[in-house]
Amino acid sequence: MRTKVIVDSVEADAPARSVLVSDRPERLGPLNHPEAWRILSELARRPDYPGSLAKRLRMHEQTVYYHVHRLAKAGLIHVVREERRQGAVSRVFAPSAEAFGVELPGPGRARAPARPAVPERVRQFLEPFLREGGILVIGSPYQHGPFLTVARDSPYAVELGLFLGRIAGGSRLSVRLDTEVKGAGLEGKNLVLVGGPVANILALDLNPHLRVTFDWQQAWRMRSSFTGREYADEDVGLLAKIPNPWNPETQIAMFSGLHHSGTSAAVLALVSHADQVLRDQVAGRAFYRVVQGLDRDGDGRVDSVEVLE
Repeated sequence: MRTKVIVDSVEADAPARSVLVSDRPERLGPLNHPEAWRILSELARRPDYPGSLAKRLRMHEQTVYYHVHRLAKAGLIHVVREERRQGAVSRVFAPSAEAFGVELPGPGRARAPARPAVPERVRQFLEPFLREGGILVIGSPYQHGPFLTVARDSPYAVELGLFLGRIAGGSRLSVRLDTEVKGAGLEGKNLVLVGGPVANILALDLNPHLRVTFDWQQAWRMRSSFTGREYADEDVGLLAKIPNPWNPETQIAMFSGLHHSGTSAAVLALVSHADQVLRDQVAGRAFYRVVQGLDRDGDGRVDSVEVLE
């Protein structure tokens, strides 16, 4: 199965869902049973371990274990964490995506609109991902990682994905959750990370390798080794491209913030302000930009950026 993103429309901030797509309808067979569907729906509301889930649904515990086993084997749910309870380890499950679907064989018949000319600075920044492909990594929408965070960055990943689709329609960038990439050991691929270290566990793993790091001192802040400056504003974001520390043959692009509004600013920096933000990039060298998101039209959403360093 492959994870994709579906949106209600191409408008900014349109609702979006991660969707797990298969070309084998039998993979979705476990969902045909009403009890399995109840279990999946309840796990979407709140991830849990089977014993607790049985009590919540007032179902026989063995029935819940049976359907959980089938759903997990089909890849429709996955373990998000383990908890020790009464001397035993309980596995907490959550759905593997926010939607599920079946893809018919063959290429899609719909055609994307004509691609606009790609500014040279954008092409240079994205070159390894457009040429070789890679993985667009978003934080899981379920509690995960050491901070048990629910990622809220998917709308910005959708915005970035639509931008990449417009400029390079046939690019081989797939969309995966951070938990999927880490679980499958795919950290060595070309990666485009969306979200900071609280929401995206790959961003957390990458943090020690960065020249601009995310640091906890009673509150999260961003610290630059270039200038010694620290940033604590929620609207501050980091746009970076560095060699992949887990595979020097690949690259990582990072769009991260202290808060989801900072991640939004980092994405907006590339999508709408590339000429300003990418001005001094040098081919073959690591690139960092710290940006401040601004709300110039007063509607409560970031619509412009200022380069801080």
